[in-house]
Amino acid sequence: MTVLQDHAGELAFRGEPNSAAPLLFLAPDEPRAPTDRLSPTKRAALVACLNGGGSLHKRRGAWAASSASAGDKPISGVTVADLGRDGMLTRSMLDGTASARLTTRGSWFARTAVAEMAERSGP
Repeated sequence: MTVLQDHAGELAFRGEPNSAAPLLFLAPDEPRAPTDRLSPTKRAALVACLNGGGSLHKRRGAWAASSASAGDKPISGVTVADLGRDGMLTRSMLDGTASARLTTRGSWFARTAVAEMAERSGP
């Protein structure tokens, strides 16, 4: 799946089953989110959510991105609840299945965190 940002700052998803990793962009004129306010745990949860197509699902008592592999660290319910209170995730329950989706604010923070990680890792 490739994740692209449109000019309004919203994420657009285009399914590409053989894509190795999503492409995540901040608009050229988009300000950066103040990610220094995030704990490393919250930052990792937002990035996992963004990489998982913008949502998390609760499995066996822990949260994980839809595309999580067996080696990925589970995300604590406390972290998901904190991000919900911070306005970065919206949580819902449907037919006994809990899920959480990035809000516009959460997407902004996650995309900024990904951009910062890319800058640190070099070209």
